Amino acid sequence: MTDAERGTAFAVSIAGSDPSAGAGLQIDLKTMNACGVWGMTVVAALTAQNANHVRAIAEVDPVFVQSQIKTLQEDFPIACYKTGMLGNAPTVRAVAGALPDGVALVIDPVLIATREYRLTDDSGAKALVEELIPRATVVTPNIPEAETLSGIAITDAASMEDAASWFFDCGASAVVLKGGHAAFRKGVDVFLDRNGVRLLSGNVYPFPDVHGSGCCFASAIASYIALGYPVAEAVERGKEFVDGALRYAVEYAPRRFTMNPGWRDHTTYTKISSRR
Repeated sequence: MTDAERGTAFAVSIAGSDPSAGAGLQIDLKTMNACGVWGMTVVAALTAQNANHVRAIAEVDPVFVQSQIKTLQEDFPIACYKTGMLGNAPTVRAVAGALPDGVALVIDPVLIATREYRLTDDSGAKALVEELIPRATVVTPNIPEAETLSGIAITDAASMEDAASWFFDCGASAVVLKGGHAAFRKGVDVFLDRNGVRLLSGNVYPFPDVHGSGCCFASAIASYIALGYPVAEAVERGKEFVDGALRYAVEYAPRRFTMNPGWRDHTTYTKISSRR
């Protein structure tokens, strides 16, 4: 019996590598596994980073990025793709050229690292809007990303919904504009699809600057889509999953927190000797 016949759910993250495993491909893979999906990865960029700083970025040849995607497609019935850091326009176009028509696609438009290091250049952002967002099943920008891509200054609830509508008008089937940066409506995301706007409220936890939260959320949504949930339900389940990953966030460097996708099994990662 094949994996497809058994009903194994496969999802692929196309993103940058974070050797600290707090974001990027590594947190995506942890999230997919925790959600019950066989996650796979396509390396679109390499970074030298730790918990606090991105020190350097090495581009991956776009032809090789495309080769990774096409090689996975030979063996696996991939139900959903998720994109994160793509870096530049040639990589975005390579990804767009390798994805099958009509495949479920979650786009996390990663532009800038939390600590203000540019991860996708201007040409890459433009290509993202032109080549991938029109094909998105769901696009998940945060407020700074939405402002940069749309040109809309988000200062209140109305402008936040206007920005979500901009992505929808670009062709995305659904939008989750995340409210983590919204002082006017903290922790409330705007969800928009063909049925209109809904507000998704969440808990606000006292962790500053949690690394990998956007990656984790987008990967959870992709996982639930791969498992067969309708998009709106996949977003709701992704929101619930991320709430737990935030609640049990890990201080993996002094005063630096990252998501904990394994929260259902491990709420702490301390050594045995430290627990006594």
